[in-house]
Amino acid sequence: MSDRTTISSATEVDLMQIVALHRLLDFAVSEALAGNVDDSVLEGVVILTRMVGRKVSLVANRLLGGDAFSRDDCNSCCE
Repeated sequence: MSDRTTISSATEVDLMQIVALHRLLDFAVSEALAGNVDDSVLEGVVILTRMVGRKVSLVANRLLGGDAFSRDDCNSCCE
């Protein structure tokens, strides 16, 4: 028996989205720290932080508790 865990394609997509959102967040924070701060950059940081948190929570629930949420639940929380 293998210790390898398989994940669904939906979970794999969510993980790739988390990485992409995190990179955008990293860029926005870097811009803010470089002094390029205006309301839109700070608003983007807040929105991206919330989106990353929701996606991580969704994936964690899916991996730890089974498919507790459907794919549609994630789409509605991130719009």
